[in-house]
Amino acid sequence: MKVLWCLHGNLQQPIVWRSLSCALGEQEFMIESVNLWADLAPNCWSWAEAFCHRVRLTMPRGLSPQHYLLGYSLGGRLAFHALLMAPDLWSGAIVVSADPGSDQDRQKSLARDRIWAYRFLTEPWEPLLADWDALPVFCGYPCPTPRPETDFKRQDIATAFKTYSKGHMDHLTPRLRHLSVPITYVTGKDDRRYGQLGQTLDQQCPHLTHVTIEGAGHRVPWEQPQAFQQALLAALGG
Repeated sequence: MKVLWCLHGNLQQPIVWRSLSCALGEQEFMIESVNLWADLAPNCWSWAEAFCHRVRLTMPRGLSPQHYLLGYSLGGRLAFHALLMAPDLWSGAIVVSADPGSDQDRQKSLARDRIWAYRFLTEPWEPLLADWDALPVFCGYPCPTPRPETDFKRQDIATAFKTYSKGHMDHLTPRLRHLSVPITYVTGKDDRRYGQLGQTLDQQCPHLTHVTIEGAGHRVPWEQPQAFQQALLAALGG
């Protein structure tokens, strides 16, 4: 049995992975869409420790299922932490548009995320989403997934911005270099910043492969779903 644990991004819900059920239906994969809002933790490492413990508890006696990770953006950063927390647990990972952390500009990242946290607590929803979507990282692409305010708790969003901020993250690349778990790192061709991160990771991490998808920015799985699913199947050996 193979299990794919799917970690959504910020301002998303687990339902964003629903289309994968059809794509992987013939590959004998069980899909577990994790609700990151249900288990907010004090930091990325604490979340990874609790999550890996949860995955181990799902293992039936006498069986050794193969566990894979799929994480986008915030979910990708958490996936990196889970891989490093328990490398023996994972057979592979697909990480999309996620930052492995840096020793530079941490205070700027913290300040920026604190501002966003405050804004999500205090400002009207739709204009705020418009400002969020206008960030350069999204490359001018409209958001392809629905985000009704009723699906979210604003306090949870603010907490995630502050506790999972890149300003709190360790620089993970040096540790990822020694990780033997195969990782496919996916970026959109138009997302230059994360494309450069992917190239750097590909060069420095022997077991990581960078895949670029045409006609996509940051939100690759929903901007080019067919191309992404092909890359996912290839990474999973399908």
